[in-house]
Amino acid sequence: MRSTTLLGLATLLLFTLGCDPKKDPEPEEQDFSCIKIFDENGLGLGLHGSCSTSNDWGNIPLNADEQAFLNFSDTVSLSGTTAVSGADFFVFPCPVKIGAAISIYTGGDTAGEQVKLKMAIVDESLNIVQQLAIKVQTGNGLQLFVDPAKFESGKYYRMYYRVSATGAASLYEGYGNFLVCQTYIDGVNTTIESDCF
Repeated sequence: MRSTTLLGLATLLLFTLGCDPKKDPEPEEQDFSCIKIFDENGLGLGLHGSCSTSNDWGNIPLNADEQAFLNFSDTVSLSGTTAVSGADFFVFPCPVKIGAAISIYTGGDTAGEQVKLKMAIVDESLNIVQQLAIKVQTGNGLQLFVDPAKFESGKYYRMYYRVSATGAASLYEGYGNFLVCQTYIDGVNTTIESDCF
């Protein structure tokens, strides 16, 4: 009886030493392959991926995990911002060429009003690639450099965003997927399938 108990304890100790309970689990891969395609002027050209619809770049309520990507500290105040109605948001071109710029547009019913934009870009493993907080004017955009030191060609990314102003913690929030490619995709001479992967 005593030898069975000791054997059982030795086996339990062996299994316990073999387990590492403090090891973080691998991040779960997300599927960001459904993208809205936009040309260099922001003209929508349809969808790419295994989807027939997409809410990307819309006013999408973010869950707590998604909100966490945007809850980084920053020094951009809401001072001088105005809560506009009809806020919207989109990016172009998509796919975007690595080493080029992606245009980020924030709109509203009234142009020229200051709003605060916070955004976070993550990869498919939900690792943060870039975060930014900035004041922008509605009806205008900004250019975000797709830095080859941060982004990879042939990879999908998701941008989370929140537009806010004085008295309005969230005028517009959501996310959108985009693809980074080695070259500009025109759909004729270059295609996503042959020139991105």
